Amino acid sequence: MNTGGSDLLRLEMKGITKVFPGTVACEAIDFDLRAGEIHALVGQNGAGKSTLIRVLAGIYPRDAGEIFIEGEPVEHLTPWTAHDLGMRFIHQELNLVPQFNVAENIVLGDPYPFRFGRLIDWRRLNRHVGSVLADLGISIDPRRSVQSLSVAEQWMVAIARALYSRGRVLVMDEPTSSLTREDVQELFDLVRSLVAKGTSVIYISHRLEEVFELAQRVTVLRDGHKVTTTDVDSIDLSELVRLMVGGSPQKLYPTIEEDRSVGKPVLQADELTSIDGRLVDLSLEVHEREVVGLTGLLGAGHNEFADSLFGVGAQFSSGQVLLDGKPYEPRGARDAIGRGIGLVPAERRSQGLIGEMRIWENIILAHLRHFLIDPITQIIRHREANREALEQMRSLRIVAVGPEQEVRYLSGGNQQKVVLAKWLLRRPRLLVLNEPTRGIDVSAKAEIYGLVRRLADEGSGILFVSTEAEELAGVCDRVLILRQGRLVAEIPRRELSAQRIMEACYGG
Repeated sequence: MNTGGSDLLRLEMKGITKVFPGTVACEAIDFDLRAGEIHALVGQNGAGKSTLIRVLAGIYPRDAGEIFIEGEPVEHLTPWTAHDLGMRFIHQELNLVPQFNVAENIVLGDPYPFRFGRLIDWRRLNRHVGSVLADLGISIDPRRSVQSLSVAEQWMVAIARALYSRGRVLVMDEPTSSLTREDVQELFDLVRSLVAKGTSVIYISHRLEEVFELAQRVTVLRDGHKVTTTDVDSIDLSELVRLMVGGSPQKLYPTIEEDRSVGKPVLQADELTSIDGRLVDLSLEVHEREVVGLTGLLGAGHNEFADSLFGVGAQFSSGQVLLDGKPYEPRGARDAIGRGIGLVPAERRSQGLIGEMRIWENIILAHLRHFLIDPITQIIRHREANREALEQMRSLRIVAVGPEQEVRYLSGGNQQKVVLAKWLLRRPRLLVLNEPTRGIDVSAKAEIYGLVRRLADEGSGILFVSTEAEELAGVCDRVLILRQGRLVAEIPRRELSAQRIMEACYGG
């Protein structure tokens, strides 16, 4: 934890209330931010964090309460007035234009320098943006395409853009969910340097250890209410979790027997090499009633294998895949689903869900034919589909107004449960989970871990792809380690620990 910040309030929210049909998302919440401070905002999915920030951004009008910026009241807050008042918001899904270069993204929305009155002065623009990046300690060529950058570098570009346009309050939503451990420290160094220069930061994260490493104060929300605001150095991790979940925190990982019996192989991969070279001579098996972890450092090939297996990644140039003993060549999602494979993708919002569709529509997507009255007219048996979706919602404890609610309005954890519900309806032979707990809170994680073990107990084979060593040790029967596309280690249940997994990833 870094000490810092002054007593001057840069931002103050008093009694903020926001009501949606059927639910009170925020009720009488107080929150303030000091100049030169990092103030963490934590809570379970659905606690009200996103709603509170959207009120601050002017996206949602508040139903009650007051907002003060630098001590001055703000009556009608809109996204434009929020921007003019110096507030900048960097969301988990970065709002960058991948086809543009770094300089174009940073000045987007601001005037370009011109020469001869109408021609963009690219040399001057690149020189100016380069100096901005240098002042922030960011060594990225402003001429580079954003799509060629790593996730960490894209985050730095997003921060540079916020500060280029004279942002004084920076709101960061789950900035480290897709970063390696080395990238996290580089990002933290940048944030600390910004705060030292007077920028104020609201830091939202489900990785609670980051709160203690980075923030001065923390505010806890639960069920749309503020629980407390306290100095970080006056609280420990156990107490913070207790405040978030209420009462005693639930057990995070399920109990797993060592050397438990498994069934026949569901998936057999033999000496697989991908066309793009990211996988080399990869051989592995996943059995019935088994949860197999797959991990490695960034670029090791574990995420790519998950996508390729479902037919949405690079094809295999050599080797063989067997599903239930029969040859399988991934040709696309339709073929994979037909063969009994389900995929929970790493990017749930862009790849696993259709945000504008309702909950029940998303849940039946992978099993749509079953609910059609007639495949020609494409008419759905709405009552049956709604009933099945409602059953899944109750089983997974999805918090929503009802199955008619649009998925985009759910919290991250509840969105992930909808993705899982889609596959539970099909009962896949092999379920591939690619970073299944990214960006969700500790309580939702515990529920998902329990669900994964339940599916395995019921006969499915589970391939659990993750870069979180602790959860792999807590959930899996064994863990496979990839390095540069090759399988380099297999760790059985009796030897599993986060330290053992990391040692294998780094070559120990």
